[in-house]
Amino acid sequence: MNTFNFKKQFKRRWRRWKRTVWMTAALIAVAILTYSGLPISSAIERLLTTNFSEAVSTMGPAAMEPRSEEEVQTLVEQLGPDPDHLTSVVLETQYICGVETEQLGKMAVPQLKILLIQHPEWEAEVKSSEVLHIKQHVDDLSPLCKEQAYISIDAVGNLNLYEGRPGEEKVIRTFFQMDVGSLETSLPEGVLEQLQQGIRIQDKDEYDSVISTFSEYAVDEAGKEVRNGG
Repeated sequence: MNTFNFKKQFKRRWRRWKRTVWMTAALIAVAILTYSGLPISSAIERLLTTNFSEAVSTMGPAAMEPRSEEEVQTLVEQLGPDPDHLTSVVLETQYICGVETEQLGKMAVPQLKILLIQHPEWEAEVKSSEVLHIKQHVDDLSPLCKEQAYISIDAVGNLNLYEGRPGEEKVIRTFFQMDVGSLETSLPEGVLEQLQQGIRIQDKDEYDSVISTFSEYAVDEAGKEVRNGG
């Protein structure tokens, strides 16, 4: 029992020590870049100096597994042999509704290694020796979606997510087809008309609530009603 507790404490201290080392290395990297006069964007500086323990606290258990040194090395080797070569970093953020792309600036290989190790939740892809493309997933609506997203039903009964009002027909996503007959007979008066005109979605709670409510009227691929297992 004592041995087990000792191992747990050792592992906890080891993880804490590694986080401290990488945080210190990130701060040193930023200081070196600043002192040498190399360009570094405010976004890159923010990401490099993000406290690792705070970052992983917002992720699930699987995402907390660190990216291996071998994986990082494989990625940076694709950027060329020169460790001082500056690579443009492009961050793509995929929301449950919407995608945003941000140019983060340029970094040398040592700083890229720190960035990749600090953010194991990111998907990283080397587009060329000049560009590193990183992707993160956010379980929320994008700021643009929060401003102008609608959920509505189209002429054939598909429940869609729209950018802007449904009349503009800018469909972002189709969820499922619904049994319009059941909708007409089951819903209170005026709800179907409101759905046809478009229900404004401003946050994730509203998004989840609307989809959950109308999923009861979804039909399967054969056109048979799913609701109530029928």
